[in-house]
Amino acid sequence: MSNNDNFIISDSADLTVPIVTEIDLEINFNGVLDIVAYVFPRAEDQGAECRVEFEEVIEKLINYYQTSDEQDSLTQVYSIAHELARQADRLRDIGRRLEESQEDYLPPLSQEDDVDGNIKDEVEED
Repeated sequence: MSNNDNFIISDSADLTVPIVTEIDLEINFNGVLDIVAYVFPRAEDQGAECRVEFEEVIEKLINYYQTSDEQDSLTQVYSIAHELARQADRLRDIGRRLEESQEDYLPPLSQEDDVDGNIKDEVEED
């Protein structure tokens, strides 16, 4: 090597990689809830997908808090449980609204139907 052997002053480097992530919840083919993370380089259409079973995350969380000596563990467990219940209630509410909107759904009128913008009952004239 040349006299420039001293240009290496550290065995570490900082690297900035612009990425875009999307996180989703999805029921897989086995009926198991997965947390799905999609990671895309900023300028690319194709990326990587990472799936983790939601139950596995909860099991690790339980294990962590059961073996933790931290004083905040109890508060964290209850706070996480409360937040999960709150979000479950939100999803149920949305599900009910979607179900009700589908029950009230009327298919589009056919082209033969005469529509004047008002809904009126047909009255037989004598």
